[in-house]
Amino acid sequence: MWPFIVRRTIYSLITLLILSFTIFTVVRLTGDPAVLLAEPGARAEDLERMREQWGLNRPWPLQYLSFLQNVSTGEFGKSFNYRLPVSELYFQRLPNSLQLALVATVISLVIGVPAGLLSAVRVNGVWDNIGKVLGLLGLSIPGFWLGLVLIYIFAVRWKVLPPSGFIPFTQDPIANLRSMVLPSFALGVYLAGPLARFIRSSLIEVLQTQYVMTARAKGLHESRVMRSHALKNALIPTITFAGLQVGGLLGGAIVTEVVFSLPGTGSLALNGILNRDLPVVQGVVLIVACGYVLINIGVDIVYVLLDPRIKFADAR
Repeated sequence: MWPFIVRRTIYSLITLLILSFTIFTVVRLTGDPAVLLAEPGARAEDLERMREQWGLNRPWPLQYLSFLQNVSTGEFGKSFNYRLPVSELYFQRLPNSLQLALVATVISLVIGVPAGLLSAVRVNGVWDNIGKVLGLLGLSIPGFWLGLVLIYIFAVRWKVLPPSGFIPFTQDPIANLRSMVLPSFALGVYLAGPLARFIRSSLIEVLQTQYVMTARAKGLHESRVMRSHALKNALIPTITFAGLQVGGLLGGAIVTEVVFSLPGTGSLALNGILNRDLPVVQGVVLIVACGYVLINIGVDIVYVLLDPRIKFADAR
């Protein structure tokens, strides 16, 4: 397995290098950061002083090499507006986004997995039709609209949950959980729809394979056929989908965090874009990309554990 992991790691490092170059280039193409930050009508000497202060007067290749050197030590630049390291800003808000992602993922699994399994086992039946409707609703309903509806029902009409805001868990655990219910449910329903559809399609395909038909022909109980033969193989493509979803949540659910005023990494990235804080934008994007890469490596390892044949196929 180790050669397999080493190859995947090398590919990932090359991907991150290309991505860092792309991010750095695109951010610089948006305009001169000094002009973007300066007040309207700023003098040329003021702009030059600002460029020197932030190291923007050096040649572009030297700026990129300096950026790579800082990234290799875990430093992603210093925010123009906050005057703090980007990594510090990101990891200050990361626990809030992780809590939202964790609770939303649990909700999506509780809703999506049973719905997908019932739909696959009872194809074209009542449960399948219900699962299709729920899946389409999850895919079709915009997250911001669902969030606003939940706020109106549970916060405005019934007044049982706070409409927005965030209280740290260490400060007040009960208030923290109450503030996370609505955003987590809004995001969880959004994730449950495609998850249910993905599980349904994957499981239906597996149930039609020759080895599942052979297991049934031997007289094995349906529950054992599902548990020992079908589910394990159906989970392989589902893990890919779940990994991508979790990787996306590492960057923060921007819409959900904005609607519910949660101080997460998604709102940090949005504020960086709105305030033209280029180090924040490129730093957050690169950190999220690193998270994606690590999750993909983890998914590859889980692949090999579920089906060792993948390791040999990769070796060939």
